[in-house]
Amino acid sequence: MNQGRIWCVVNPTVGLPLFLGAVGVTSLIVHTAILTHTTWYGNLYQGAARDNPKLSSSDTAPKNAAFTITVTPTQGAAGKTETAFVVTVAPNAAVSASPPVKLASAK
Repeated sequence: MNQGRIWCVVNPTVGLPLFLGAVGVTSLIVHTAILTHTTWYGNLYQGAARDNPKLSSSDTAPKNAAFTITVTPTQGAAGKTETAFVVTVAPNAAVSASPPVKLASAK
C-alpha cells in the first residue's frame, strides 16, 4: 500500500471512522445540492416520468434540408413486447454538388 505509513501517525480506530464519516457527509451535501438546485432531479427521485416532448419533423429539420428523415414506431412480432422502428429517408429536392474549392498552394 502506497500510503500505509499514515497509520503510524493516526490510529486506525480514529482514522477509518473519520474518513468514512467524511465520505458520507460529502455524499449527503452533494445530493442535497442537486435536489435544491435542479428541477428534474426531485421529480425523478419521486418516481415521475422524464419529460419527453413530442417533436415534429418541422421542429427539428432546417428549412433547406436535403433529406427528410421520418422515424415511426411499429409493433414487433406477434406475442413479443419489443418495439420496432421504421426509418424513412426521402430526398426533398435535387441536390447539386458545388465545385471543389481550390486552396492556395503553400510556398
